[in-house]
Amino acid sequence: MQRPKEDVTDWMHFFLGCLSNIQSQLMTKLNKTGLETQLLPKEKLIYSMIENRPNIQSGEISTKLAIPLPTVKRILSALHKKGLIEKQGSGRCVSYFIQ
Repeated sequence: MQRPKEDVTDWMHFFLGCLSNIQSQLMTKLNKTGLETQLLPKEKLIYSMIENRPNIQSGEISTKLAIPLPTVKRILSALHKKGLIEKQGSGRCVSYFIQ
């Protein structure tokens, strides 16, 4: 309950900003979820591996899933272009994660 002469405008702006931010995050997640259902079997395996092991490198994915490294790199590039995964680092130190 509002006290007499109490201004809650700043608090309302903060609260509504938080709600807007959460809505935006949920919409992003829903849009990504839709793309996940359209992935091919190997893409799903690699996506799942990254989901369970953030900051994993392509060589480790290749070894653990027994998928040739060039294939893993091609799939990682496609997943990155679709916006499903993010990459961090450069050269041999590139690792992948889901935002």
